[in-house]
Amino acid sequence: MAVAMRQHRAHSTSGQLCRALPLAVLIPFLLAMTWACSSSPAARFTNPWPATVTGSNPAGSAHTDQCQIPDDVDLVLVGTLVDGTGADPLPQAAVAIRGQRIVAVGPRDKLVIPDGAQVYDLPRATLLPGFVNAHVHNGYSRGPLSTWARAGVTTVRDLGQRYPFPYFTTRDRLNGDPNLARLVAAGPLVTVPGGYPIAGNNFPSLTVTSPQDARQKIASLIDDGADVIKITLTSGRAPSLSAEEAAAIVETAHQNGVPVTAHATTAYDLQRALDAGVDDVAHMATDRVSSRLLNRMVDAGVYWVPTLHALDGQGASNLRRFVSAGGKVALGNDAGYLDGLEIGMPRREIELMHKAGMTPMQIIVAATKHSSEVCRLDHLLGTLEVGKLADVLVVKGNPLRDLAVLGNVQLVVHHGVVIVEAQ
Repeated sequence: MAVAMRQHRAHSTSGQLCRALPLAVLIPFLLAMTWACSSSPAARFTNPWPATVTGSNPAGSAHTDQCQIPDDVDLVLVGTLVDGTGADPLPQAAVAIRGQRIVAVGPRDKLVIPDGAQVYDLPRATLLPGFVNAHVHNGYSRGPLSTWARAGVTTVRDLGQRYPFPYFTTRDRLNGDPNLARLVAAGPLVTVPGGYPIAGNNFPSLTVTSPQDARQKIASLIDDGADVIKITLTSGRAPSLSAEEAAAIVETAHQNGVPVTAHATTAYDLQRALDAGVDDVAHMATDRVSSRLLNRMVDAGVYWVPTLHALDGQGASNLRRFVSAGGKVALGNDAGYLDGLEIGMPRREIELMHKAGMTPMQIIVAATKHSSEVCRLDHLLGTLEVGKLADVLVVKGNPLRDLAVLGNVQLVVHHGVVIVEAQ
């Protein structure tokens, strides 16, 4: 269905309203009657510049007047808003974009759209944050990154490419193109000589031989530009990282402000990952995880990236119990290495998460807010809020009623650029 786009005529107003301002924005507004939002993201992902909405609303009256959108706004999207925070949907909402940033969000009838703005009226569509796939492989090429982006998956986290490879220079080059999904890069998987995935998958990886060796090699990997460190913890005949080596890796990464994710597919290896202090776990444990261990994971704030599709649905009961206990889930399907795993919108993974008991809203939050947190990009991405980068997925229909409509892409905005428009 073609998207209606038109030039909008301005209307006069005496006040303003903008919904869902971050606290850092709201406090200055309440003090000075001025809304302002700025951030200082890492240079590798974007050029920082402030997004500002100004006006004269008196404190306490934010939901009674109108909001004047900045005159130099580029795009305005109008539809039902599901902003990624878990808040109730907002019908007839508007999201205003200037350059790469969101500068206003709120009810359409409370926002005054300036003359000359490009307005996309999408009355039967849902506006969502761009999705984030927090577990992919082989993401260092244009083809897969383009496929992800065009499906509305505007950011992917690659958790292991063959060693060696020019991981981070390739990432930086690819991230300059808005037509490609933003790439968050671990570089190589980290294991021991003869360990997984060298054993079994014949997948060359970075190996460490002692805690001191681990510290040196992880520090070097971070100096080269790693966004995240991926370790493998396995049980069985193949060797695996010792407790001391795993702890040394996590300690070194955390000292440098870099998160660590662990490959773990059994309850025993999950416990080892928690003992090491990792930030998230890639794959569900396929055997039963005790309630004590699940609660420990929840209390520690460790995220789970299920990859149910890659595991043929195994571990679904653990996912159901983890969510019921208050655990945080991020979307990831392990695409790019194993045959049959979807590059693009991971619809089968989403179906399996739903089958495991997650609600559509929980899945959307997992795919947006939580996945951006796992990637350490939640200051830039994951929710449709003022000041954040304009990554927007627009789908025809209501995904809160039918998750299948996530495949009905009507519009994709990435870094403020419309890269997909349904005809």
